[in-house]
Amino acid sequence: MLPFATASHHIDQITDGIAERGYAIVPGFLPDTFIQSLRTEAMALQEAGKLRRATIGKAEKNQLDSKVRGDLIHWLDHADASPVQQEFSAIMETLRESLNRHLFLGLFELENHFAIYPPGAIYNKHLDQFRGNEERQVSCILYLNEDWKEEYGGQLRLYLDGKEPEPYIDTVPLGGTLVAFLSGKFWHEVLPASQPRISLTGWFRKRGSSLS
Repeated sequence: MLPFATASHHIDQITDGIAERGYAIVPGFLPDTFIQSLRTEAMALQEAGKLRRATIGKAEKNQLDSKVRGDLIHWLDHADASPVQQEFSAIMETLRESLNRHLFLGLFELENHFAIYPPGAIYNKHLDQFRGNEERQVSCILYLNEDWKEEYGGQLRLYLDGKEPEPYIDTVPLGGTLVAFLSGKFWHEVLPASQPRISLTGWFRKRGSSLS
């Protein structure tokens, strides 16, 4: 099945999950060949030295702290996107339209980046919305790992009751799995892995309340 057809099959499932629970976890969102193409691009960027240590906080107060967050990232430039990135953007545009049509979220764009976690790297419990800024509405994480085994670790832990330690859901980062959730509702963290962990992570945003 072609990537667009595969993903379209899951669009309603994601929309319904976010409407009912605030999150959706969808294995096999995209086929293996498409995931492999995205993974190859992420690894090529890393080999070319184009991934940078991720920072914490808003742009004007960015900080580096590997004890809190240890991934390497590369923001995608939609104006200079590869064919596979363009196809991914078209697929996610269909999801954006579905979320707006059914949930009235006012989403207008997707920002995303490749993320590679070296072995042992983590991202401590956090919320994807910055304090005082609610532009990020829906977080989307597409895993690009090849032949991932549960014993490698690297789970995404999604906390279901605010900052409370329980209950939570762990998602193994199997290649092709998409996790989507409300950015302002769910605290989450990335657990350490014994292998490099690769994803394409993004956020559907609404427009800010004022221009600045």
